[in-house]
Amino acid sequence: MRMPTPPNLRSATRRPVTAQGLRLALELLLVRHGLALIGLGLPTIALLWLLLGVLPAQQRELASLRARVKAPAPVVLAVAPQDPMAPFRAVLQPDETKMEVARALWRAAADAGLQPSRVDYRNSPVTPAGFSRFDLTLPVAGPPDVIRQFAFSLLERYPGLALEKIELQREAAMQDQVEAQLAFVLLLEAPK
Repeated sequence: MRMPTPPNLRSATRRPVTAQGLRLALELLLVRHGLALIGLGLPTIALLWLLLGVLPAQQRELASLRARVKAPAPVVLAVAPQDPMAPFRAVLQPDETKMEVARALWRAAADAGLQPSRVDYRNSPVTPAGFSRFDLTLPVAGPPDVIRQFAFSLLERYPGLALEKIELQREAAMQDQVEAQLAFVLLLEAPK
């Protein structure tokens, strides 16, 4: 036995589907079942984003980390600590040479044409760093450029020698000769 077709379905099947009818059907579907579509649609979109975007990126990152872990670690050689004072200690003169250097300053001043009158010297106590100072003062007279060349030649000859001070005095402005006080410091190894 056949069931009779309700009258509202008969009329719907006979009418052709138009754009307005389709729009109306979609709007009714959205109004009646909108929350269900949103509730199912958003998780579906999130799941697709996770499966297609995030997981492949994490797999690539994990593969690169595994490759980095498998790579051998660079070998670091232990370097023995160096003495930071080694370059300074290399220029220190032995304590026994201080009088020899004082005599050499006197001779060098005389050889340069300067007129040395004396060499004053003074010993300083040994510092906690393990060196001592030997202060030398050399009063000379001569032309200023010769005095300057003399001082620089001494600094080149003795690496442990430092020029601490130069005092120049001239009696008259037109005079070629000046009187100079050259103060040197000779750095010495601590006596043993």
